[in-house]
Formats: sequence, structure tokens, C-alpha cells
Amino acid sequence: MKVGYLGPKGTFSYEICNKVFDESYEKIPFKTIKDTIIALENSKIDRAIVPVENSLQGCVTETIDCIIEISDIEICAEKVLKINQNLMAKENYNLCNITELYSHPQALAQCRNYIENNLKNAEIIEVSSTALAAKEVSNKENAACICNIECAKEYNLTLLEKEIQDNNFNETKFIVLKKVDKEEIEFNKLSMVFATKHEPGALYKALGIFDKYGLNLTKIESRPAKTKLGEYYFIVDVDIENKNYIKAIEELKNIVTFYKVLGRYTKE
Repeated sequence: MKVGYLGPKGTFSYEICNKVFDESYEKIPFKTIKDTIIALENSKIDRAIVPVENSLQGCVTETIDCIIEISDIEICAEKVLKINQNLMAKENYNLCNITELYSHPQALAQCRNYIENNLKNAEIIEVSSTALAAKEVSNKENAACICNIECAKEYNLTLLEKEIQDNNFNETKFIVLKKVDKEEIEFNKLSMVFATKHEPGALYKALGIFDKYGLNLTKIESRPAKTKLGEYYFIVDVDIENKNYIKAIEELKNIVTFYKVLGRYTKE
């Protein structure tokens, strides 16, 4: 069995991949989230684990867009990882001598106050992952990166300062994806996406169905439908505590213009 993750080694995706999948899985890194999911779609891997939401920065739009657009994949599990950002460099530099700072845009955003207060002289350079940032600075003078603590070992870096994120309540939710199959599984959470008619009250009517059948929505967000300006998809997570969800889905399908189940799984 093969599982794909956003690489290279040392990313938070790599860390959660090792927590979820044991040594019987071959773990394969990919350069982007989209590359990871497309590899699953093309059956090059059996599972993909990708970030979907951060407690500070919100949804990971690349993940959301891919799982909406690709028809034959689904969510089969979710896992949450506590995120700590750390400042590292090739050597133990004084912070005032750091001229370049590398990291992923989300990590930079999560450490904005720290950067403004401590790294005013550094040019900010965005890269596709925190681990790639670590790899970049491993051979650079007067450069630093913001990354996972595991990168110190992976790329032989010196830890300059630990846990520099502005908010300590920093968690990322990851989802495990697989190809759609007919297997019957036990689940207590359902993720779905739908679109409504472009008319007054359409979304209100759709959401009212969940209330009618006593179903708790734990998440709702919108994404552009990429058809024309002002049209949106609505992504919802629903707690499944009774079989009423079957009736709710059937009723919902009758009033929406688009509907797709994104996954059935056990909530974290």
C-alpha cells in the first residue's frame, strides 16, 4: 500500500502521515497538494493525506477545490495535528544578521507578529512547504526558515527559537482520501457540497432541511463555483446521529442544482 503526502520530509503533512500510517505503507512525497490528490485519482497511490483546515488561517482552498472537482475520490478519515512553528538556520545566527527568511505562506502568516518584532531586516521568501524552506536554508548563509521541529534532524539545522507562532491555539485538520468504492462502513460524520439556485431564500431553504431532521452542521463555508461571478458551492460537515440524514439528503437533492458527497467517516 502507498500513501502520498505533501513533501518533502519534515513537513507537517509528513509528521501526520507517520502518525496515521504504519511502516507497512510506502510513504511518497509530492510537491503540491494537487499533485498528491491527482496521484490518488490516477491510482499511483492508495491513500492521500492532505491538510484541509487550519484553526487560524481557515480552509486550505487547494484541497477543497480538488475534492470538489475530482469525482472518484472521497474522504475516509480526519486527523488533527497541533502546529508549532520554529525558527531555524544553518548556524546559530544573531537574529539581526538574518537577511532572508523562508517559509510557506501560512506559516509566515501564523508568525507575523514575531517576524515584525524580530526579523525586520529579513527579506521574506515564500516556498511551497515549510520543509522545502528548511532544505533551502541548509546551505545558505545568514538565512533562516520557519518550519516543523522535525526539520532540525532532517536537514541538520540549528534551532534558533522554539514555538514562535503568534497564537498557541494552532491546529491543522488533515483528511485521508481514497478512491470511491461501494464498501459499507460505519461513520458518524458526512461531508458534502451543494449549489443552490441563484434566487432569494435558496440557501435558507437548503439549510432548513438539516434543522427539520435534527441534524447538526459542524461546518459551513463557500467556494466560488468557477462558473460566473456570484455563484458559489457550499461545503458542509454534518454530524450523523440518526438515520434521518437519508431523508434529509433526498429532500436536499430536490431543491439544489448540484450535490456531491465528499466523504463518510468517523470524526476526530
